[in-house]
Amino acid sequence: MDYITIAPWIAIAITLILSVLVPVFSQIANNQFQLKLRKLDDKSKVTDRRLNAYEDFFQKVGACISYAQVENVTDAGASIQRLYAYIDEEQWELLDQLFDLVKENNWKEAKETMKKVSKILAHDIKQMDARK
Repeated sequence: MDYITIAPWIAIAITLILSVLVPVFSQIANNQFQLKLRKLDDKSKVTDRRLNAYEDFFQKVGACISYAQVENVTDAGASIQRLYAYIDEEQWELLDQLFDLVKENNWKEAKETMKKVSKILAHDIKQMDARK
């Protein structure tokens, strides 16, 4: 056999191999891209939940303490409790203290403790913005 008779068969074989491999590689690349998108989406959802918890804290606890509204103690307490999932364990004592002060309607000390917690949350928000 000479090269002229084998060349078309080689071309056909290469074409067949490529027709199988190209879609496989395209699918692998697409799957990798979709996986990265999914991870980014999941991370975004976690960040959104965290920011919502912070915003809820600022609104509900702030309203409860600033206006000394006993009616809002339940909402404020729930907002404080949500923060345990998002701040460091070293800060939990501060949350415990704030929760107790709100529960006892000790608004003056609660206001001071809320300022400390708010600074921690503001620092965390700045760090999240820096990571974007």
